[in-house]
Amino acid sequence: MKKILKQIFNGAVIGASVIVPGLSGGTSALILGIYGDILDAVDRLFSDFKKSFPYLLTLAAGGALGFYVCSFPLGFILKNFAFEFSFFILGVIAGSIPIFFNTPGKKISPPALLFAPCGVLFTFGFEILSARVAGDGPLSFLIVGLLSAIALILPGISLTYVLAAFGCYDALISAINGIELGFLIKLGSATMLGILAFTRILNRAYRKYPAQVNMAVLGMVL
Repeated sequence: MKKILKQIFNGAVIGASVIVPGLSGGTSALILGIYGDILDAVDRLFSDFKKSFPYLLTLAAGGALGFYVCSFPLGFILKNFAFEFSFFILGVIAGSIPIFFNTPGKKISPPALLFAPCGVLFTFGFEILSARVAGDGPLSFLIVGLLSAIALILPGISLTYVLAAFGCYDALISAINGIELGFLIKLGSATMLGILAFTRILNRAYRKYPAQVNMAVLGMVL
């Protein structure tokens, strides 16, 4: 029971961070020290279903709880103290930077540092892409869904930032409130497809090149 409650708590922290502008669920998972465990669980969902599914289900339950509970105070804070809250977010992000240099069993070599500028360029490329892709066509949904999956998995990219950049944040909130199943199914399907496809790639890269991945993510955070 103690283990389950801890997993629910971790999920609640991740769920709460998903709706905070500037933060990402991946960054919170990295801070909590469970990022690798989540990647393994998703990657082995079908090969080790009995172990992976209960773990992910418990995290998801906690995530839904954190998302729901924190949405009310967050809405009040953003409405009344948005400027002050932005500095709190900057502090949280700044405090997470040392984590990227703590790669288990590995030292950050000079060549690995070159991946940080790659992360910066990736983020700028995302900004350019978001300015050119608009509308609610199939291509737009596919791109937004895949990038949402990346934002959910990869530390350093905020899901709210992805949705806002493509003009989908308000539409998603309206779809949830109005129970617009067509919009939710299309966006959700593309996001799930991205999670299943991208997690395995990221897990392999994170296990084989942890220092390089950490530096690339650090560039995105910066």
